[in-house]
Amino acid sequence: MSLDDDISAWAATVRLTDAEADDIFGRIAATPLPGPTPRLDAQWWRGFTADFAARMVTSTRPVRQAA
Repeated sequence: MSLDDDISAWAATVRLTDAEADDIFGRIAATPLPGPTPRLDAQWWRGFTADFAARMVTSTRPVRQAA
């Protein structure tokens, strides 16, 4: 199995709920900086990326089996 296969298999099992997707969209839409070109605050991207990476790593850990 290749890394692409592993990522595809993982992606097939991970889904955002509608509420989670709405929350992410709301944060993106609510954080533009003033100026000629609206853009997101770098701090928001750092926090979002850290949260996403943590969720991805956690989701790949084996699940404990009940005794």
